[in-house]
Amino acid sequence: MSMAEKGYQATTISDIARAGRVSKTVVYAHFRDKEECLLELYSRANAKVLATVREAQEEARRAGLPWRDRLRAGIAAYLATMAAGAPVAWAALVEVQAAGRRAQALRRDMIDGYVDLLAEVASGLAEEVPAEVRRVDRSLVLAAVGGINELMLARVERGEAERLPEDTDLATAVVISVLERRG
Repeated sequence: MSMAEKGYQATTISDIARAGRVSKTVVYAHFRDKEECLLELYSRANAKVLATVREAQEEARRAGLPWRDRLRAGIAAYLATMAAGAPVAWAALVEVQAAGRRAQALRRDMIDGYVDLLAEVASGLAEEVPAEVRRVDRSLVLAAVGGINELMLARVERGEAERLPEDTDLATAVVISVLERRG
C-alpha cells in the first residue's frame, strides 16, 4: 500500500492506481480524491474489525467462557485483525491523522464504535456477573480504548504491526482493571 510506504501527504492518485493495478481513470471513477480513498479504506477496515470482534465476543459467550476469557477473545480478535493488515493498520492509526477534518471526524466515529462495543460488553458483564464486574462510565471505557490504541500505535510506528497480538494479555489486563470489582 502506497500510504504505508510514502505517507498520506506524499501519496498521489497515481501511486494509489499503481498499488491497485488500475488506471487513474478507474480510481477517479470511484473516488473524488485521495482523501476519499483513505476514508473508504478506513471505513471498510474498521467495519471488518468491529464485525470480527463482535463475532469473537459472541463465540466466546456461546462457548460459556469466563468473563475475563471472553474479553480476551474479543481483544485478541481486534489485535490479530489489525496485525493481519499491517498497511491498513498504518493507515488507520497514523495516516488518518494527516488526512484532514473529514478523516478526523471519521476517526472519532470509529473510536466511538469501539467504545460503544466495549461499553455494551461491559454492561452485559456487569448484569451477568455483578459480584465481579462493576458498572463503568463510558468515559472510563474511552480511556481504556485510547490506551490500547496508543499501545497499538507505538507498535505500528516501530514497524511491528505483525506483533500486535503479543499485546493481547496487556490490553486485556487494562480492560479487566477497568471493569473488575475490587474488595
